[in-house]
Amino acid sequence: MPYITDLHLKASDTRQNISDCPVKGQKGFVLRTTPNGVFSFYYQYLNKKRLHPETGKPVREWHLIGEHPVWTIARARAEATALAGLVASGKSITAERARDLVLSRATGRTFRQMHDAYMAYCEEPVLRRWGTVPRKESHDGIRSALSRPLAWWGDRVASEITSQEIMELYRSYVTEKHPAQANNVLQQLGTMFTWGKHPDRAFVTVNPVPTLRGDDRATEVGDIEDGLVLTADQLRKFWFGLDDPNCPGSPLTKLALKLSLVTLLRTGECCAIPRAGIGPDTVTIPLAVTKGRRSPKARDLVQPLNSLAREILGQVFSIGDPMREYAFPKARGGRKSRKAATANKRYMAQCSLQIMTRRRGCRDKERSQIGINQYLGLPEGLSPHDLRRTGACILEQLGYSDAEIGKVMTHKAPDKNAAPVTRRHYLVPVKIIERQIVDPRVKALDDLDAALREILGLSSAPQLVEAAA
Repeated sequence: MPYITDLHLKASDTRQNISDCPVKGQKGFVLRTTPNGVFSFYYQYLNKKRLHPETGKPVREWHLIGEHPVWTIARARAEATALAGLVASGKSITAERARDLVLSRATGRTFRQMHDAYMAYCEEPVLRRWGTVPRKESHDGIRSALSRPLAWWGDRVASEITSQEIMELYRSYVTEKHPAQANNVLQQLGTMFTWGKHPDRAFVTVNPVPTLRGDDRATEVGDIEDGLVLTADQLRKFWFGLDDPNCPGSPLTKLALKLSLVTLLRTGECCAIPRAGIGPDTVTIPLAVTKGRRSPKARDLVQPLNSLAREILGQVFSIGDPMREYAFPKARGGRKSRKAATANKRYMAQCSLQIMTRRRGCRDKERSQIGINQYLGLPEGLSPHDLRRTGACILEQLGYSDAEIGKVMTHKAPDKNAAPVTRRHYLVPVKIIERQIVDPRVKALDDLDAALREILGLSSAPQLVEAAA
């Protein structure tokens, strides 16, 4: 008999039982393999106290320990040794397991208790460099992702939930044609169960959430399709169509979309631009709204402004109070968000741009029911983030490298060839050299400006915006 190791964890042509070496390993410990790659651990022994009703011979009992990878070989072998000890002391494995199950159900904590404790942990205010915020600022999304698991297993003992049940939940999303949601829920469950394993919490002792890779993972649209990019004709239709007073959306909403295109900033960053952060040639985005704010060396985002961006900001502050706090303030009235974090923001919500762009309605009804895409005849799935992708593609066609484009787009790795330790420990945003240094982003955004003006047929004479007083 072989000593069971990881080398035996491979699919077999037929179902096979591999018994452990009784000398080096544990007598009665068995690994069962199947053609579809399921690996189960058992403990088996000949129960001489239990006789077969027909033959009168002792019955060989098989007791399931668990499945790989939730159970490792070493852990399963240790459990088999414990079960062998019960047999040696004259106890019934079935009776002892039944007693332990009743005890665990009486004292074990439920999935709902773990869920509620985890959400309280996520929502607990903590001090960050950008202020006091919930520990996980995406706690609303986490709660939403865990709503179906909570409905399925709310009153179940958390430690009794198996990998098979989690995969059944996973497949329910895939069947409904929501692969991205399926992958997100699986990730959130894995994070919560790992959190629950902490010795100070002890909701569970193992994480039953499987890790799916390759073809085992549901394929999302983004995995197989390129994102939308506007053609030159569509870009002209979009740009000048937003100037149409009958086009859905407020003037500030439409200017925010244009600003995202010409600066390559995320729409959430554009919406949060403070008036005090606007200079003659740059705009400063507060750290609190930047995507990479959790990086140890993250600072306020300073993005160069090309002439189109300065023209747009000039138009923005020609609307309403020019001394207001934010370039794109939250509109008065309207439906209040149920999310406290969104409701308390004094600037335009990023999601409002997505809704206004992709909303569908009947042209025979009120104009407000029609979205920008439908009104202008643009692709139905076009989102505000696709404008950022369009600008990046223009820079690529102008000859800029991936690293240069990534730096303009404020991706976390400004240079693919740079060692992370350089930025982490040595590059600090302190001005040392007094003479003017040309930021490569300035040239890239100026070239994007020139390309957009050529595509749109706009004048090259820039209209400057004054710095905030």
